[in-house]
Amino acid sequence: MKNNDYNFRVILLCCLKNVISLICFTILAVVFKHWWIVFFSLLFYSYTEKEK
Repeated sequence: MKNNDYNFRVILLCCLKNVISLICFTILAVVFKHWWIVFFSLLFYSYTEKEK
C-alpha cells in the first residue's frame, strides 16, 4: 500500500508542477501580449510512466 501512496504523490506533484508552469507562462503571455509565449511552458512539462 505504501508504494501506491508514493506513486500517487509523485503523479500529483508532477501534475501540480505542470499546472503551475502553464499558469505562469499564460500570465507572461497576457502581460506581454504574445500568445506564443505559452508554448515555452511545454519545455518545462514533465510526465510519469506507469510500469507494465
